[in-house]
Amino acid sequence: MSFKRFFFKIDIIRLTVITLYLCFVVITLWNTNKLIQRIEYDERLQMELWGTAQQKFASGVDLNQPIEPLTFKVLTSKNSIPMIVVDRKNRLLFSNNIDQKKIKKDSTNYINKLIKDFSLINEPIEIKFENNFYQKLYYGNSKLVTQLKLYPVAFLIIISILILLIFMYYRSSQIALENKLWSAMAKETAHQLGTPISSLLGWLMVLKENHDSETLNKMNKDVERLKTISERFSKIGAIPEKKLYKLSSIVDEIVEYMRIRIPATIEIIVQKEDGEIPINLNKELIQWVLENMIKNSIDSIEKKGKIKLEINWGSKLILKISDTGSGIEKEIQSKVFDAGVSTKTRGWGIGLSLAKRIIEKYHKGKIKLLNSSKNGTEFLIEIPIN
Repeated sequence: MSFKRFFFKIDIIRLTVITLYLCFVVITLWNTNKLIQRIEYDERLQMELWGTAQQKFASGVDLNQPIEPLTFKVLTSKNSIPMIVVDRKNRLLFSNNIDQKKIKKDSTNYINKLIKDFSLINEPIEIKFENNFYQKLYYGNSKLVTQLKLYPVAFLIIISILILLIFMYYRSSQIALENKLWSAMAKETAHQLGTPISSLLGWLMVLKENHDSETLNKMNKDVERLKTISERFSKIGAIPEKKLYKLSSIVDEIVEYMRIRIPATIEIIVQKEDGEIPINLNKELIQWVLENMIKNSIDSIEKKGKIKLEINWGSKLILKISDTGSGIEKEIQSKVFDAGVSTKTRGWGIGLSLAKRIIEKYHKGKIKLLNSSKNGTEFLIEIPIN
């Protein structure tokens, strides 16, 4: 069906967008990670070079000779890498890009903390001397590396927010378009049905003046039925009028109508509580919901089975509709209320979508699939009493 192909295309588009987004995320993370690794490698070389220069300076120091320009340049060059140099007993010998106030306040504990933290980030560098004396150089990440590690997270959050905003805009536009399509379809259908129905009613009046037969009565019922359908469609395209009704009385009417039109092997059971109070409902639209759902249950029962309608009420009016049919396939259970999704070979997939619209949009209630298996299906409808 064209509806199914349309929604299949939408699913393909969604899957493509998600796949592209995930690919973009993976490529971004991979490139950022490679860049961080490269910078960390360069910083490691800088620290090793500093350690070599320190070793050369300390081993061959001569107060009467000037320091080699290269060694001096390495030792005095500025960088943003936090580092400390300690002796065997972890006493501080040198520090760079470290908070000096914290060192003065609590030197031992702060240095031990830095040694622990830096050891987790980078492997320390040993600086050995000829007299078996050595120093250890501990260093952390530069500001650039720290910022780059935060960049993917911030970037993904921003991208996700943008995608969410785009999705919300797309979704709201889609809902607005869907509402317009529903209204347009309903108005056009009501208009198209209206003319032949009026004509048929006129011809029936002419026939009744000359005949009084059971056939004419049956024709009259069918024409009245067409009139009811037309009125239902006209209400979908407008703001439906509500009146006080007991849901049980509407259920009884529909069940009575359906019983004479279904096989004797299918039993419809109505179970309701006493003392039900009337609530604001649009009778024609609620009848439409019940018809659609009962017809779905009938279609799911192959030979013999039961359909049960159970009415309860408290803070909300609750209607459970269950059957002993073949159930709904797991693959489409989450989409059963989407337009175009149908369990029938020749179905349009409009019935449950229409039911959801009537219950949730026009009556501010809820409709959901409670469970479905090969042993049957159960739906729940909740309508606020106030």
